[in-house]
Amino acid sequence: MRVLFLAAKLKSIVLNPHFWIILALLIVTSVSHFHELLQNVPVIGSISITFLFGLERHTMDRLIYTLLVAYCGWVFGVRAGAVVLVASIMLMVPRVVLISSNPGGALFETVVAISIGVLLLTLIRASRRIIKKDWELLQMANLSASEEKYRELFQNASDAIWIHNLDGKMTVANKACEKMTGYNVDELADRNVTEFLSEDALALARDVKSRLLKGEPVDERYEQRIFRRDGTEAIMELATSLITHDGQPAAFHNIARDVTNERKMRDSMRFYLQKVLVAQEEERKRIARDLHDDTGQSLLLLTHRLDAIAADPKNKLSKPVQEKLSELHSLAVESLDSLRRYAQELRPAILDDMGLIASLEWIADNLIAENGIDVNVQVDMRERDLPHEAQLTLFRIAQEALVNIKRHAQASEVVIRLEAAAGKLTMVITDNGKGFKVPMPLSQLGSTEKLGLLGMQERAQLLGGSLNIQSELGKGTAIIVEVPLEE
Repeated sequence: MRVLFLAAKLKSIVLNPHFWIILALLIVTSVSHFHELLQNVPVIGSISITFLFGLERHTMDRLIYTLLVAYCGWVFGVRAGAVVLVASIMLMVPRVVLISSNPGGALFETVVAISIGVLLLTLIRASRRIIKKDWELLQMANLSASEEKYRELFQNASDAIWIHNLDGKMTVANKACEKMTGYNVDELADRNVTEFLSEDALALARDVKSRLLKGEPVDERYEQRIFRRDGTEAIMELATSLITHDGQPAAFHNIARDVTNERKMRDSMRFYLQKVLVAQEEERKRIARDLHDDTGQSLLLLTHRLDAIAADPKNKLSKPVQEKLSELHSLAVESLDSLRRYAQELRPAILDDMGLIASLEWIADNLIAENGIDVNVQVDMRERDLPHEAQLTLFRIAQEALVNIKRHAQASEVVIRLEAAAGKLTMVITDNGKGFKVPMPLSQLGSTEKLGLLGMQERAQLLGGSLNIQSELGKGTAIIVEVPLEE
């Protein structure tokens, strides 16, 4: 690893333009310093070296060597400057020993140049330390200000935020946790989160912990229930993430929003809506019964009397009158059939008598007979007694789906599939019709005047389930309803 580090460091130095400037100046200065030995070299030997600032040429060379040491030390650091200093010594000493006509003076100048180089490197090192220290102090000040700002945001956040270690022991919590749990911040410190959880909530927390420790993402918020100090239950939407230190799991960071009131309001609305739908179904049943028992019986009596009038030879009816009576009889029979069909659609007796599957097969047969659409009902579930409310809700969803297919889809084939697995019942209704563009999210169905689809979604939610619609233009539609099954 050290070799790789040194190689990377060397590469960064070589790619730096200052390196090549220093190297070029070092070469030019060395050529000037040993000019006498290079008299016979073409080009170099013809260069005329002049005096600068009244200094003798070789004195100027030694000064440039010293400045190069300072230049390199400032740009690349003291160690790089020391390397250039050693190289400069190796270049200056041979001239003092072998070439100079005044070895004593040359040695003195060389020693002075080396001393100045060492002094400059020392000053550079000291200045770098001062700058580094000032920078660290500035960074610490900025970090302290950032921490103070974060601490203020943390403490005053509207959402409850806390951190607990791998064993569930809380290490830090903000003020919003006080409101949600009933304990103040000091009391929450060192408490274990398991103290607030029921068995079901604890199982969910362990599942989330296991997923995070395995490296699986838990990006979505999940619903968790806790017990407050006074024993009441609080419902929160919780987001949990893993905190690591040196690549190892260290703690869990939690952000929670108290949604107890919202959930109670939602449950209340669901309860009242459920009661409204039950009342609606009871009213449908009453109207269907009245149509069958009163209006239906009256129409049936009317057809019998028309029959009797037309068949009685004592009436001696003319042919035109007989034709009129026949027309009236046919009209009465058609009206009676329509009335019976409407009564069945309002509240099919087969649903109460034989259950969901038989009811689905009944409406499928009606669609085949009336519209010529091939409807196939597939059942992949064990015989089980579904709650009557669930049967009624699923039947109404299927009924609305088939009405939409009949009116809008232009489909020739429909499949209704019922299956039960993994603690839930799934009903999938697919057709090969023209399809449509599904609004996202589905809550916008009401604004697109697709109130039937919105009603289907609301009915599914009443059972604690969900409704998903998949459709593309020209590729048909699939309506997927999933509802939980009680053990």
